[in-house]
Amino acid sequence: MNLADRPSLAVLLPVAVLAGCSNGGSSDAVRDDPLATFGPVIESRHDGDDGLLGGWSLDELRAAPPPSFYADPDAPTRAELRRAAIHSNYTALVDASEAGGYGRLYGPDPSSGGFPGTEYLAYVGAGINRARVMLQVPDDFDPDAPCIVVAPSSGSRGVYGAVATGGEWGLAKGCAVAYTDAGKGTGAVELTQGIGFGAQLEALDLASTKEEPTFVVPTTATVTEPGNAYAGVALPSAADVTAFAETWPHRYAFRHAHSQQNIERDWGTWTIASVEFAFRILNQRFGATIDRESTLVIGASVSNGGAALIRAVEAAAPDLFDGVVVGEPNVNPAASPEPIVIRSGEREPVTDAGLPAYAYFIEAERYAACATNDPAQAGALFAGFGGPSEERCAALVEAGHLPAGTLAEQGAAASARLIEAGYLAESIPILIGYAGIDLFQSLVATYGNAYSRSAVSDHVCGISMANVAPGETAPSPRENLQTLAATSNGIPRTTGIALIVDGTPQGPTLQSAARSTDGTADYHFDGAECWYSLYADPQDPLHDRLRGGIEEVLATGDLQGVPVAMVHGRRDGLIPVNHSSRAYYALNRQVEGEGSALRYYEIENAQHLDALNPLYAGAGTPFVPIDYYVKQALDLMWAHLRDGAGLPPSQVVPARAPDGALVAADLPPISPSPEAAIVHADGALVVPD
Repeated sequence: MNLADRPSLAVLLPVAVLAGCSNGGSSDAVRDDPLATFGPVIESRHDGDDGLLGGWSLDELRAAPPPSFYADPDAPTRAELRRAAIHSNYTALVDASEAGGYGRLYGPDPSSGGFPGTEYLAYVGAGINRARVMLQVPDDFDPDAPCIVVAPSSGSRGVYGAVATGGEWGLAKGCAVAYTDAGKGTGAVELTQGIGFGAQLEALDLASTKEEPTFVVPTTATVTEPGNAYAGVALPSAADVTAFAETWPHRYAFRHAHSQQNIERDWGTWTIASVEFAFRILNQRFGATIDRESTLVIGASVSNGGAALIRAVEAAAPDLFDGVVVGEPNVNPAASPEPIVIRSGEREPVTDAGLPAYAYFIEAERYAACATNDPAQAGALFAGFGGPSEERCAALVEAGHLPAGTLAEQGAAASARLIEAGYLAESIPILIGYAGIDLFQSLVATYGNAYSRSAVSDHVCGISMANVAPGETAPSPRENLQTLAATSNGIPRTTGIALIVDGTPQGPTLQSAARSTDGTADYHFDGAECWYSLYADPQDPLHDRLRGGIEEVLATGDLQGVPVAMVHGRRDGLIPVNHSSRAYYALNRQVEGEGSALRYYEIENAQHLDALNPLYAGAGTPFVPIDYYVKQALDLMWAHLRDGAGLPPSQVVPARAPDGALVAADLPPISPSPEAAIVHADGALVVPD
């Protein structure tokens, strides 16, 4: 049945599901007590070849290509979808290679077994598009010495999005692990067919299902009582979304981008809810004996999951968390009481640290492709992967953003602009590679829509999301739609879903291949300028809403005295240290002063995406795994909380880029007496270079 044959828009919730929800918003009462409306709970047992981490062996995690997930990809079972999701999320976040030291120098014990235990999954919140929480309880959980590891998902990933980072570490300690997608997840809707996905990743026909979907497009029909959650935005009608889908067939709406709720503002809320859910389930299972006083609660996640934990610690009762370890957090610090100055060796002092992520994402989207032509960046991994970038440089010159000169000079000037934007010089080769695989296009499109709370039918900047077959540039229907949620990371590009420019001279086209309105093949400079306008131009109709959305997600810097270890790779080209961990650490020192228990460990020769380390090594740019130091910080936090051991002071760890296979000498420990201590003094953060 096609869209026109349906009695109403296929993306609407069926009456049977709507009847179970209080309204389309999330009331203040629900935000104060997230577990007021949770459930039903899906309980499942996992052992043998299907443990809490899917039963994947180290060899299977390393295998290329990955093992087959499905007996029939057109009819996957829920068990198959679960195992596929665990494998996909696991291998996306760690370098599981033997050369990278995984299973040899750190990480899982290959003989440790498959973590048999029980898993509990539920929705939490009110209305449509509720967050998911999940608890994994290993069989060796000890109710007489209980511990909970809190692991919100990284990126835009679903509820299994932290299995490799916080999850496995916690299970190996015998702890229950509390997960949440924090309202993000792999929720998606294929608008033409009206296909969405359920809590267990199964594909759902949204016109007929009785299951609660992970995402439903908000409209005036699906959100019957908008409340505060949708204040200040205009919800589209069902007819608006139908017209969009008919004009642009086979397009997708994604939960992170198109919820119209700016879900990032509630990342902390849903992380807190996952802890409360864990206590509720544990007490139901073991009797009302597991209380906060007797239970060790440790937060452990990375990137967006790290930011969710920081926001949770800031918002929670001060005794909810005993300690937290976050890696490379995508945290947006609020304005500090006093100006932040960062000094690092002979480098120019940084005086504008702590810019929001959108501000530096858009600068990377504008300049990184042109920086490919900087002779100093020759050989960067993925450089030019999307095609020649000379026209992007020319467009920047014509717009007055770069000086005229030779192509090499323009490339060098683009690199300089990125450094002026707060990126460290040693991260520029990584930025260039990210531009080649369109990462920053994906980020500004997702966060631009999310922060401005725009509807999918608003078609912001003329960009939509659709499947593009390998080697093609035009949208096409996706095969095996039934398995999308299991392997999607929740943000295009993902599982073949990419960004489409719909108004090009050649018709709807993959954004990286799209020509601007003047016919120039310039990495679609029109799009970059449009997303920049949202942030920088007060006359842009979405400017105030986008800036307001950013204001809603700023972190206060008040960790309420909770011990927190923050670990970040110096060469991170995605979440630069100057605007995230360094700036937050300085803000926290101003806010909490001597009462702060925050430690900051900056790791040399580490970057954001460990899964790419084997490729970087092959391109002559080896890195140490940041995951190694996140796990080391977790061990230090465990010893601090269990045994009273001191946490090492903030420091730069002089990790050494490996020459060949990673060896122990490349990985100096976080030291109790560092030679390169990070200090905050006389109004400045001093980071040894």
